[in-house]
Amino acid sequence: MYRGLYVDKPQSVRIHEEQEAPLQTHEVRIRTTFASVKHGTEFHLFSGESPFQDRRFDTQRRLFVKKEEGEQPDIFTQHFVGNMVVGTVIEIGQDVSKVRLGDTTYCYGPACELVTKTEEEVELLHAPMSAWDAMCLDPALFAFAAVRDSGARLGNNVVVFGLGAIGLFIVQMLQLSGCAHIVAVDPIEKRRALARGFGATTVVDPTIEDIGLITRELFDGQGADIAIEASGNYHALHGAMRAVRNCARVVTLGYYKGRDAVLELGAEWHHNRLELISSMPVWNNPSREYPHWDRQRITRTLVDMFQKKRLTSEGIIDPIVPFADAATAFLDIYHNPVYAIKLGISFSSGGDTQSLTAKGE
Repeated sequence: MYRGLYVDKPQSVRIHEEQEAPLQTHEVRIRTTFASVKHGTEFHLFSGESPFQDRRFDTQRRLFVKKEEGEQPDIFTQHFVGNMVVGTVIEIGQDVSKVRLGDTTYCYGPACELVTKTEEEVELLHAPMSAWDAMCLDPALFAFAAVRDSGARLGNNVVVFGLGAIGLFIVQMLQLSGCAHIVAVDPIEKRRALARGFGATTVVDPTIEDIGLITRELFDGQGADIAIEASGNYHALHGAMRAVRNCARVVTLGYYKGRDAVLELGAEWHHNRLELISSMPVWNNPSREYPHWDRQRITRTLVDMFQKKRLTSEGIIDPIVPFADAATAFLDIYHNPVYAIKLGISFSSGGDTQSLTAKGE
C-alpha cells in the first residue's frame, strides 16, 4: 500500500491510500523523496470552474463538447495531485535496462509515496542539476515556449504578468535574451523581490499602480513591445493589453478560470490592433517552430541550462512541507497564495529537505 495527495471532489483534498499494481516488465517503481504541485492547472481543476466539469475535450476535433447523459465523470475530478517527482528506484521490470536499483531519478508524477512509470518516462538525475531544478523542469518548459512564441530579442521592452514559477523563469529567460527592460507584475511582494533578483528592471504591484500608465512613463510615451501573461487571470490579461504599444504582441499561457466579464475588447485591444497568441507546449500542440524545435529538444536544452547554471530554481520551490502536512498546505495556498510560489512536498524522514539538495548536487 502507498499514500498520496488526492482530490476526491472540487475543493476537497486529502491523503488517500491505494494498493500498488503489479510491476510490468518495462516499468520502474520509485520511492518518492520529493514532489511538487502545479499551482495553475491543479488549482484551476480543484476550483470546480474548469471547462472539464461539464464538458470534455474532443481530441480528434480539438473542441470542447457537452458531456452526454451517463458519461463517466471528468478524469480530473478524482485524482492524485502532483506534477514532478524525484526519488529512488526500488524495483525494476525484467526488461528495464536504462536505470538500476538505487538510482536517483525524476519524472512527471503525482505526490505519492510510490510512483510507477515506464522506463521511457524516467530520467536519471545527474549533478550539477539539483532535485529542485528537476522539480522546476515543467514550469521552465512552459516559460521557454512562451518566450520563443513572444519573439523577444535583444533590446525589446517586455512586461511579464504573474510571477509564479513560470513567470519567474520567463523573467530569467528574457534577461538571457538581452531584453532592454523587463517589467515584472504581481501583487505578491516576495514574488516581485525574486523577479528583481532574476533580472527584472522594474517591478509593479497591479493592485496599487496602473500598469498601462507606468509603461508609457518608462518607454517614451509608448507601451512595451511585448507582454507575456502567465497568471491565468482575466484582469491581468486586460492589463497586458493596456501595457503594450500599438501593433504589439500579447502572449498568454495561464489557464483562465471561469467565464470572463472583465475584458474590454473595444478598448486597447481594438484601437491598438494587438496580436494575441496562446502558448501551449502540451495537449498535442506542436511548437510554432516545429520540426526544428520539438518537446524533446526543448527539454534537452533546459536540462543543459540548469546544469550550466544559466537557469536557477533557487527560491522557487516555496514552501516545502512534510507529506503529513501536504493537504493542509495545499488548501492554505489555494485560499491564500501570498506566502507561496510553488509548493514542494518532502517524503524524507522527519521532513528533512536538506538531504534532497545534496542528492542532486
